[in-house]
Amino acid sequence: MNPQFHYALNIGLCWLIVFLAFGGYFLTLRRMGQKWPFWVILIGGWAFLAISNTLVALGICQGTSFVPALWLSSYVLILASLVLLFFKLIQVMKVKV
Repeated sequence: MNPQFHYALNIGLCWLIVFLAFGGYFLTLRRMGQKWPFWVILIGGWAFLAISNTLVALGICQGTSFVPALWLSSYVLILASLVLLFFKLIQVMKVKV
């Protein structure tokens, strides 16, 4: 498989997830009246991943530590958003009981 196609596919999927997370944020805000920090951190994590894939596909910042730093920070942000989501779900389940 062509590496450029691979990066183009990753870029498209990452930006799709960013836009879906924007939609989830505003849907949660409209329906529940709450601003969940999970959505903001998830948007940031996937946006960092999309930006780093875009830089690699365009050949910008090659040979620097900038792109791996973006990748690492995106993984950390996505993991942090999942942890926040679990904390929020635990909080919601405690209120229901």
